[in-house]
Amino acid sequence: MAQDLSGSRRGAVVVAVIEEAAALHIRANAVVEQLHRRPELTRACRGVLRDLARLGPRTVPQLARRRECSRQHLQVLVNRLVADGMAEMVHNPDHRRSPLVRLTPGGKVALEAMWQREAELIDRLPVEPDVRRLQVAVDVLREVRRLLDAVRLPTAEEDGA
Repeated sequence: MAQDLSGSRRGAVVVAVIEEAAALHIRANAVVEQLHRRPELTRACRGVLRDLARLGPRTVPQLARRRECSRQHLQVLVNRLVADGMAEMVHNPDHRRSPLVRLTPGGKVALEAMWQREAELIDRLPVEPDVRRLQVAVDVLREVRRLLDAVRLPTAEEDGA
């Protein structure tokens, strides 16, 4: 049982969900790194490719906001994907100085290969997961994420840091 930080069973359960989600995230990332074994296509770059596939072309600032990282960090990832021929910068009709980043056919092929390897891994799981229970888990994690999204924390400037 997780440490009861709020003095309530509810608080302890929320902490346990967050801790388990974090542990799953760490383990899943390790498995995915072993599965793909492409050092030139880091986890962060794969995440950007996934975002572009799911969301369509986006600007670097839009991608950075979605991934909650700096524009500069995201720009480094995009530059790597562009250099590797997996993404390209195209004209943005809504903004003259902020081009859109979009997948190239090569990026789509790399992403499809990644998804295929991941699907094969899931098919090899030793136990058939109960789809209804997994959907409940997804719903609970989404609910906890939305609760955390709703909390407004003071900025460093407001906090005096």
